Amino acid sequence: MDPLAELKDIHLPQEIHNYPIALGWWILALLILLLIVFAAVKLRQVQIKSKAKKLALKRLDETNDATAAVTILKWSLLQYFPREKVANLSGDNLQEFLIATLPAKHHETFQQLSTNGFNTVYQRPFDENNAESENAIEVSHIVEAIRLWLNHALPAKKELPTNNLPSNQTTLTDKKEVSNATTEANVDSVENNDSDNETETSKISGEKS
Repeated sequence: MDPLAELKDIHLPQEIHNYPIALGWWILALLILLLIVFAAVKLRQVQIKSKAKKLALKRLDETNDATAAVTILKWSLLQYFPREKVANLSGDNLQEFLIATLPAKHHETFQQLSTNGFNTVYQRPFDENNAESENAIEVSHIVEAIRLWLNHALPAKKELPTNNLPSNQTTLTDKKEVSNATTEANVDSVENNDSDNETETSKISGEKS
């Protein structure tokens, strides 16, 4: 009798399949997908902001007019800041806002270039006699100041950083507060004087009686 005839056939184990995938792998895949979408959105936002900045610089290089340069600046402001904060800025208010959004190391240079420049654009009419001298110098300074701001302040945050104002820069709000405080002090002084006068009048009346 052949002993090998009593052996049973060899049965191979079932193949191990990759599916279904464990829950942890699905969570990891979802997280990776969300990360990719987030990165793509952020990259798109950076590209849009950089595009506006590059376009503004390009237009600024093509102009030699102060009014046109300020118009380009205002357009740039509207691309990065809420309209209600920047649409009505002009003169000193505009300069204060620009300084507040610049890194501190550029404040002094910007102030030197833009001193009285923005007020000149909005207030003083064009003088034909000085078109090639004084006006040309002012236009050059204004353009350089705007170029400095575009290069170093953009892209910018939506919220205005109030702590970036230089220590020697007095805002219109501060001026109004000082004026109001002075007015209140004057009123108090007048009231105190009136009270003293009434007291003296009462004493005199009492002595006469």
